[in-house]
Amino acid sequence: MKSNVLGQNLVTCIVALLAAVAPLFFAACRSDIMTPLGAGTSQQGAAPAMKSIVPDTAPPSGGTVVIINGSNFSSSTQAVPPSISFGGVPAANVKIVSSSQLSVTVPPHSSGSVSVQITTAGGLSSSLPGAFTYTASSPTVASVSPGSGGTAGGTVVAIAGSNFVSGATVSFGGSAASSVSFVSSTQLTATTPAHAAGSVNVMITNPDGTSAMLQGGFTFGAASLTVSSVSPNSGGTAGGTVVTITGSNFASGATVSFGGSAASSVSFVSATQLNATTPAHAAGSVSVAVTNPDGANAVLAGGFTFGTVSLTVSSVSPISGPAAGGTTVTISGANFQTGVSVTFGGLAATSVKLSNSSTIVAVTPQHSSGPATVIITNTSGQSASWASNFTFHSIDLLWDAPSASPVTVTGYNVYRGNSSAGPFGRLNGPTPLALTSYSDATVSGATTYYYEVKSVDTSGTESAPAGPVPATTSP
Repeated sequence: MKSNVLGQNLVTCIVALLAAVAPLFFAACRSDIMTPLGAGTSQQGAAPAMKSIVPDTAPPSGGTVVIINGSNFSSSTQAVPPSISFGGVPAANVKIVSSSQLSVTVPPHSSGSVSVQITTAGGLSSSLPGAFTYTASSPTVASVSPGSGGTAGGTVVAIAGSNFVSGATVSFGGSAASSVSFVSSTQLTATTPAHAAGSVNVMITNPDGTSAMLQGGFTFGAASLTVSSVSPNSGGTAGGTVVTITGSNFASGATVSFGGSAASSVSFVSATQLNATTPAHAAGSVSVAVTNPDGANAVLAGGFTFGTVSLTVSSVSPISGPAAGGTTVTISGANFQTGVSVTFGGLAATSVKLSNSSTIVAVTPQHSSGPATVIITNTSGQSASWASNFTFHSIDLLWDAPSASPVTVTGYNVYRGNSSAGPFGRLNGPTPLALTSYSDATVSGATTYYYEVKSVDTSGTESAPAGPVPATTSP
């Protein structure tokens, strides 16, 4: 062996010696860890160096895959990949493409420029200051509707634009909106605060600090409140007529009066619609006035007429149902009032809901089979009946007891199906019937049903069925 074994051929000599002494060990050695100790080379290798990141921007949400170009990342794609951080936040899915290229998934981070740091498994590291920038798309504001409202605030507006984020805030002339609802990335709804009269800027600020402003986007004042229509525009002197008032720049908390008498109830629907219930008032045509909380007032002259109105019932749908009750029916007519009542054959409906002055939804009570008069009664005492009748349906069954039986018959079970082939469902519950008759009060109109009857002995065993027997209800 030559004297230069202590120089750059040291590793080569050692490997050759091991190969001669233990060939099996040599065969298992990895060549990538037997680098000769040449001049200027350390045992740990050179530190990694980053040159560029492509792309070098991403949204704050992270998730963007980038390529890092540089040198000394690793000598093998199978080696343990280095760790990468963006602004101190560890990145995910670091993959070695080559010794000069890495693939990395960017982690979430707040907006701004950040340094990128790489650290190898051996502890060598380097950084690239300000090499990557997290950028957020700034919001834009295109419109505010309605564009004006009272100085007392309370106007609900829809703000249209782009890049809105849940948690965004809204201000009107520097005053925060009293409430903000995120609808989508292109729409917010907000309620205006109290503010002095005048045109103001509307500003949207996302949680990340990005903002947008619509100059002169909203005007505080009282000049644009209007009332354009009242529907229906007539009702009884006893009051109770529910009307829809349309106009512009209505504010939450607005009041309504009819001929100087306050409406018994007012519901704010939107800046262009109110619902109100008329008070009692003497006969005649009256003005309808709407007053916003800031004092702004608008009047529709002759907007409503009080008088003796004709309560009418024009239709009931459906026109029949089971005698057991529970059928939901829609009653149409005119001049229905809040508090209206409905009866079927003298029995009160189990539920009555006034949809508007021309529509009622009611639920039928239990009633004996046959036709029943439908009567509508307003709180004023005025009533009207439907020209036709509502029909309650039932099917009555009769059968004979067995004339001779080897067992003692203790009762009967009744079954019903929608076809002669079945299937059949038991109607009388878990206890057999003691009598030889049964009334089925759960049938609908214009329908054919099929019935079977089985006798039951003392042990609970049923006989073969008698039937099926068909029965059809009228419409």
